[in-house]
Amino acid sequence: MKTGKLLKFRRLGADIHAYLYREGSRFKASLYVVEAARPQRTDAVETLDGESEARVEEDVRAWVETHYPKRS
Repeated sequence: MKTGKLLKFRRLGADIHAYLYREGSRFKASLYVVEAARPQRTDAVETLDGESEARVEEDVRAWVETHYPKRS
């Protein structure tokens, strides 16, 4: 079992969970989306990776904003 950090984002109609972890010398994030209107998926909708945890976390936040922007 990998250990890491879980980021959660609430958006209208969806919850996005991003699990950040280290694999070898790389940092990765697997993103999971739970939408009320759709059956729950068990596989990641996106996997991101990079050389630093901070960079991957920035990429996760950018992905969420692009695909599930906050409503004003």
